[in-house]
Amino acid sequence: MLRISSCLAILALGVTLGFATAAHAEKRVALLIGNNAYQNVGRLQTAVNDARAVGAALRGLGFSVIIAENQSRRAMSEALLAFDKAIEPGDIALFFFAGHGFEIRGQNYLLPTDIPEVREGQEELIRDSAFPASRVIDRLQERGARTAVLVLDACRNNPFDRAGGRGIRGSGGLAAMTPAEGVFIMFSAGSKQVALDRLSNADKASNSVFTRNFIRRLAEPDLTLVQIAKRMQIDVRQMAASAGSDQTPAYYDQVVGEIVLNPSGRIKPVDPAPAATAALLGDVDKRATEALPAPSTDPVFAELDALAAAKSWSELRGQLTNVKPTARDAHWASLAEQAAIGELTPLATSARPFGDRLAALDHYTTTFQVLSENPKFQTVRASIGLSAFGDCLEQAYGTTLADCRRGLEDFVRATPNSVGTARADLARDAARLIGRKLNRSAAAPFFAIAIEAPANTDAAVCTDPDLSTAVIAALGRPPDWNEAKAAGALTEACWKTLGPSVVAQVARETGDSYYLGNTCPILLKRDALTGLREARCREITSR
Repeated sequence: MLRISSCLAILALGVTLGFATAAHAEKRVALLIGNNAYQNVGRLQTAVNDARAVGAALRGLGFSVIIAENQSRRAMSEALLAFDKAIEPGDIALFFFAGHGFEIRGQNYLLPTDIPEVREGQEELIRDSAFPASRVIDRLQERGARTAVLVLDACRNNPFDRAGGRGIRGSGGLAAMTPAEGVFIMFSAGSKQVALDRLSNADKASNSVFTRNFIRRLAEPDLTLVQIAKRMQIDVRQMAASAGSDQTPAYYDQVVGEIVLNPSGRIKPVDPAPAATAALLGDVDKRATEALPAPSTDPVFAELDALAAAKSWSELRGQLTNVKPTARDAHWASLAEQAAIGELTPLATSARPFGDRLAALDHYTTTFQVLSENPKFQTVRASIGLSAFGDCLEQAYGTTLADCRRGLEDFVRATPNSVGTARADLARDAARLIGRKLNRSAAAPFFAIAIEAPANTDAAVCTDPDLSTAVIAALGRPPDWNEAKAAGALTEACWKTLGPSVVAQVARETGDSYYLGNTCPILLKRDALTGLREARCREITSR
């Protein structure tokens, strides 16, 4: 009996083990495919953005990135072939796919945009027109990649379902991919679950629920693959629950040892040789790769294009400022984006003083204001800023430590609210950073920033696994401290998730603590206390 599923979203990370040593320095390469514009099945909304967002995150981790969008079968085949040619023995190779996926007879398939319309009894058309996920893993291992990484976010819905029962019905579950030794597999949704593109029609986030959490976890240093998977289970499950859905990523681990994609040891990004890059892109349909500005006939812009092609980022930056404001069109903005990402990305893993890294960021932010609304720039900015302020908090003491903390808050608030959930995501990451480097109560003001705007971030903030400990610690501070004020606001805003733990802490308090003074008015207003706890709080608030 056929086993066919509408749900395919896999994070498969395979490690090729052997005794051969690569003759060249290890490099990191990635191919990211995002398919929205399906011709014969339902179109998707966030797949292209998902590929772009993960690509920006990977650049910050030292990957040379190729992005291919809305791929037909031929274009997707050519992109994979180009990726094959870029991989050498000993490399780290990562493949990301966002789009439709399907399962037939235990085999998972990735669907190109020209997949034909298929009806009941025509399953073989899918197998002939799509790409087996297992074959992608095989190709990376055959090329000798030391670490092969597959990230597949393709469990959106059943693209072949048809009214009247003439379409292909999915089984509601995923085909199990039993990993060989050295392979790690993670599904973005468990059995009989659908992975959400968005939490609701009002959700304006530009990425799927799985991907928006994945790129956030990639930014955290020193997480192993298993740690990423476990945290993703919490993140995705809680976020989906806020929308009334069940979605819990499942994973299978056969990796020997631990693999960390974002070590704090500061891996230096590696650029492939220009000739290799040119040959690689020559094999891929340019319309499907990451958008680059077309060559200009204007002599000024022709020179700027040449600087971009040569990756002379600092010189390009200087020349862009000489362009008259009236001539600063979309082409100019695209070149500014390239210069910023090209010059700044290495700073995310740089050993340069944190002040120098922040100054470089500030220069781009003030010089090229068009970048303030650019999601790619904001992703790179967040990665560099968190790295720099993490070093600041480690090296500072006394008043300097307070300066680092204030600087991080100003940095977070400088992120525009108009760029999706970038500000809220950065604030949550900053909360975890300062909670780890300084103390838990100091994280509360940053969680409070995250919940300010936009409104659709509330659910993600209120279900953050680190929120409860931060709020309870901050409620134990003097009432005029920012930590206590922020914790009170968070308790009110996230009462549904924070209420039980805040109430439970009352019984653990002794004497007239700051915690009771800060908490009792909130709990009494909500009639959340009974018996001795209520009497104790009424006594404290009546003084």
